[in-house]
Amino acid sequence: MRSPFLQNYKLDHIEILTPMARTLAYWHVKALGFHVTAYSGMDTGRPGFSSFVCRSGDVCLVLTSTYPMLSGTVDDEVQAFINKHYCGVKRVSLLVDSVGEAFNSSIRNGAIPVQYPRKLEDGDGVIEEAAIKLYEDNEIVFINRSRYQGVFKPGYARAPAEAGGGWGGAFTSVDHIAAEVRINESQYWSEYLANAVGTSMVQSIGASDDNKTGMILKINQTSDRLLTFVIAEPESYLKRSKVQKNIETFGPGIHHLAFATKNLQETVRVLSQQGVEFVSFPPSYYDLLRKDNELHGSDIAALQRHGILLDKEGDSYLLQKFIKPISDRPFFLYEIVERVNGYSGFALKNINVLKQAEELEIMSRREQS
Repeated sequence: MRSPFLQNYKLDHIEILTPMARTLAYWHVKALGFHVTAYSGMDTGRPGFSSFVCRSGDVCLVLTSTYPMLSGTVDDEVQAFINKHYCGVKRVSLLVDSVGEAFNSSIRNGAIPVQYPRKLEDGDGVIEEAAIKLYEDNEIVFINRSRYQGVFKPGYARAPAEAGGGWGGAFTSVDHIAAEVRINESQYWSEYLANAVGTSMVQSIGASDDNKTGMILKINQTSDRLLTFVIAEPESYLKRSKVQKNIETFGPGIHHLAFATKNLQETVRVLSQQGVEFVSFPPSYYDLLRKDNELHGSDIAALQRHGILLDKEGDSYLLQKFIKPISDRPFFLYEIVERVNGYSGFALKNINVLKQAEELEIMSRREQS
């Protein structure tokens, strides 16, 4: 029988491991408007490491890299992750009231331990943390800050003002964390998250005539909807879907982070001025939107001008935009979303429209050749 969960979980930060943390932090500041609030490195007592805490609204990203020749740990887990994945999410940290209770509850319910409860101390107090496994090479970290007064964690110092000044980020929170896993794994990880951190599967999209995406989806959420995991797996290895190709090329794991914004069109406009590059979509996608009676009255021209995707459910709707991969590894990217009038879904209809638009584009190119 599953043990009861004694506390609520709040997303504290997400750690991204990357070959060049300083360069990636600069891009987050100058292009995306984040603020660097803390850093860790040689002059904070961590030789061989470089780490930057970047914030925008309630979004907190920690960008970390390492150079083992100084740290003396050639088999360091940061470098091992970079060697395998180049750039991507390693840890999803959840703020908890009691690390021991959260960790013990998750282990009793079947979670796989990665880091047993420990304390990190310095002159500003104590941080408590523990970690469990997630997906292939990821972790969920339980962290308690109630006895710590420092800027982030032991080993971090406040960032100089000149290093941290973004132009004012447009992101308010993390909307969801999306992963791509192997065939027959999405149900396992959905149940694993439910048992380990008490999420519930709020939506399951299986193989059907209405699902032409080539993937199966499981969406897990906490009861307050503040933490959402989207898990996708290929529908079949025979159809060679995009998800299947991603897994074969880059391996399974966290595919993208989705950030919420209050005004997506304005956010896209500002980010474009900062030189941010976005994923583009075929014009036929917007032609299909214009033919949809449910979207009558929507300003499709404005959406097309900004390259924004639209999904509608009754009076509510979702606007989406994807930023091109933030590194040379094309597997990992960012999404920006705006949810209007309480839209709570995950755009299956929209994905199907995109698939249809891609097919129309392929047919058009064949006719022209």
